[in-house]
Amino acid sequence: MCLDNLFDKTVLISGAPSGTVNVRIGTPVQGPGGRWIPCASAIADEAYVSCIFEVGPGRRQVCAVNDPTNNVDEALSRAMELARTAAA
Repeated sequence: MCLDNLFDKTVLISGAPSGTVNVRIGTPVQGPGGRWIPCASAIADEAYVSCIFEVGPGRRQVCAVNDPTNNVDEALSRAMELARTAAA
């Protein structure tokens, strides 16, 4: 199943932008859709995006790139929602 089909169409999910640095990692979320790790990632000074990555070989990180925030806690909170959706 394609991840894009799981999320609200207003949330643009893509690979992590170049230079992205994970700055805060949340508790893993396990479900029928796999085990997902939420994280807040810095994309620039004081700008963060919500990201998730699936545990397992050949998996990659994806981010909600069209909704940056200047609050790392907010980015992590949004990432936790994304992880719950992906794991469901």
